[in-house]
This record gives sequence, C-alpha cells and structure tokens, in this order.
Amino acid sequence: MKTSYDILIIGGGAAGISVAARLRHAAPELSIAIVDPSEKHYYQPLWTLVGAGAANRESTERDEASVIPEGVTWIMDAAATFQPEANQVTLQSGQPLTYQQLVVCPGIQINWSAIKGLPETLGQNGVCSNYSYDWFSPEKVDM
Repeated sequence: MKTSYDILIIGGGAAGISVAARLRHAAPELSIAIVDPSEKHYYQPLWTLVGAGAANRESTERDEASVIPEGVTWIMDAAATFQPEANQVTLQSGQPLTYQQLVVCPGIQINWSAIKGLPETLGQNGVCSNYSYDWFSPEKVDM
C-alpha cells in the first residue's frame, strides 16, 4: 500500500467525497486518498427530506466504493492520531500515512447516551433524529 499522498482526506462522507472530486478534476496529477472505514455511504443532506416523507431512506444509501471518485485511493481504515508537525496521520491499524496537504472532515460521532433517557426513547412517542439512518425514518417512530 502506498503510504504518502499529495492530499490526504479524512472522512468519506459528502464533504470528503466532494472535496476529492473537485481536487481530482482541478489537479489530476495529484495523488489523493480518502480515509474512511465505512462500507456504506449515506447522503445525510437528504435525510431531512426523508424525515418529511418527501424521499425514501434507501435512496440515501450507497456502497462507499461506488462514490469514491475515479483516480482517488480509498483507504478503508480510520484515522487514530494526527501528527501535524510531521505531516502524518496514523491509522487505527497502526499504518502511518504522510501527506503534503490534509483535509479533515470526519463527520459527527453520535453519543445518544449523553442525553439521559434518549436511547430508550428513540423511535417512540414521536422521538426521532435526522442524524442516524436507523432513527429518522417516520415508519420507525411510534406516534
């Protein structure tokens, strides 16, 4: 596996994919890699329309490999630590990667249990969320 890139992007969500595609188009000579451990890509900006009943949930899901821009390397792993003074990221697997430019857009990490009672209430009494594929769909909510 190659371990050094001109541009390393942390996060393969809508932001990371968009940045990679634009950079690939603008500068095809650059080596670009996206680090993201997910097998599935969810187009979260559409989730508000799913919650409103204007789109279906399944239309927001794709295989991650299908959205990686042509010519961009997908590294199916997660960033564990950043060493900016060395232009390096270490992956959860322990593999170090170096870069010339770093783009960090890993998205959010949900912590339902940070709100007392929320984990038990999701999907009941009209409680749902646009931040999770599993808990925003109207059919999952007992109203």
